Amino acid sequence: MEKDIAASYDASAPHYDARYRSIQRDKYRFALSLTGPICGRVLDVGCGTGLLAEYLGSDIDGIDISPGMLMRAARRMNAREADATDIPFPDDHFDWVFSFTVLQNIPDYHAALREIGRVLHPRGRCLLTYLNKPMFDEIGESIERIFRVEQRHVHGEDVIFLCSPNKGPSG
Repeated sequence: MEKDIAASYDASAPHYDARYRSIQRDKYRFALSLTGPICGRVLDVGCGTGLLAEYLGSDIDGIDISPGMLMRAARRMNAREADATDIPFPDDHFDWVFSFTVLQNIPDYHAALREIGRVLHPRGRCLLTYLNKPMFDEIGESIERIFRVEQRHVHGEDVIFLCSPNKGPSG
């Protein structure tokens, strides 16, 4: 299934920015209005073509399973091919982790959420979104079990969670 997802995104990569840039910018604008300043180490899980890095205008890391998307992302960010269920960074490494409308595409989203929690610094925060459809309600329940939810919103077609880790300052 993962190979099918990667192949689908590989096929859409050449046209992704033209088709989705304004939609993604609207999501970023709303979601980032919830966060305050973004500073420190930042990871974009499911970074696609790197539009978040373009929007933030900062040096961030990104992972994705689609080589086609990553070829474009490499122009905007430190992008590498990796699965969200096995993030290739050390524990407590990032001050911010973002994942925009990706979780519903990950068969083991529980494992991906645990990995996001693992790489998130104890005083870090994450912003996670997924499609607002009843079939994905379990993703929100999983987010609520794994993280301390600061805010939850519905915006357009997405459910947006702003969270902090459920771990103490020492990890």
